[in-house]
Amino acid sequence: MIQSLNKKLVKNETMTENEAFYFMESLVNGRVTDAEAISILSIMSYRGETAQEITGFVKAIRKLSKQVSRRCPDEIMDTCGTGGDGASTFNISTAVSIILSSLGIKVAKHGNKAVTSKSGSSDVLEALGIKVATNSYEANLQLNKYDIAFLHAPYFHPSLKKVAHLRRQLSFRTIFNIIGPLVNPMSPSYQLIGVSDENAAAAMAEAIKILGIKKALLVTGKDGLDECSITGETKMFLVEKGEITEFSYTPEEAGLKRGSLKDITVNDKQESAELITAILKGQGNESAKNIVILNAAAALFASNRVHGIREGVEVIENCLRSGKAYKHLLSINKEEEKVLVN
Repeated sequence: MIQSLNKKLVKNETMTENEAFYFMESLVNGRVTDAEAISILSIMSYRGETAQEITGFVKAIRKLSKQVSRRCPDEIMDTCGTGGDGASTFNISTAVSIILSSLGIKVAKHGNKAVTSKSGSSDVLEALGIKVATNSYEANLQLNKYDIAFLHAPYFHPSLKKVAHLRRQLSFRTIFNIIGPLVNPMSPSYQLIGVSDENAAAAMAEAIKILGIKKALLVTGKDGLDECSITGETKMFLVEKGEITEFSYTPEEAGLKRGSLKDITVNDKQESAELITAILKGQGNESAKNIVILNAAAALFASNRVHGIREGVEVIENCLRSGKAYKHLLSINKEEEKVLVN
């Protein structure tokens, strides 16, 4: 079966949802050789994954994962992106998640250590001195106490440990980047999903229609960022009520100045943590602060807290100006000296 799937993809054909489900299950159950897996994953990445393939992978991983039984009845938000843009930016979505939770929005921040970047969300949380949840009990405890749960993906997706070595061998973006935001074990109703490739974002939007997430906003910066871009236009795919709406958005439409890519890049998790801390204090360079404001405003829109992104900008600016977000960070991390930056 796996050999026939490989031949099918070599002929530039695609997998059905059921075939993708079977391949993913076979992969984690050891029925696929590394050579077969690398061939199939590489072909899919080169030609672009389809909505059916994404859906099949997601359903297989959800079946194999440790889902969190939520004690909180509130609808949850996630800001996890696909990564893989190679831009070495700081952890923008992590900063956004902390701001949102400081506003009382329930956030389940799903993430991992870096695979294709300088600093994954779990890396920067470590640098900030914040502990990630390792099980359902800890996730619910964090969510109820701080309005945010930090979910380190490997704890909830143990089956994926069997494919970790493949991801390390493949230095480019694969379907595992794409499915990461779609397998959050707390099943968020709302999502802001950064995607580094516009075609992948379109395919993900179609998959989200099938999977039934309440509302999702997928964003691709024209500069290749898996974030709303502060340096130029951002292509957006809004998925809501079974419909997909495509549009473009610029920093100017949000009332923000365009910034510089070099001002939002970092060398490691420590630099990322320091920049996030400065931004939450209402400081930091203008480009870095504005890209967080823009993405947080987009997240407010994606979670139905505001009617438009520009309206969200004012809410986020007031939050940062008041010091509310920084105080919230300190409340999450009791060992304050780990997050203080001179």
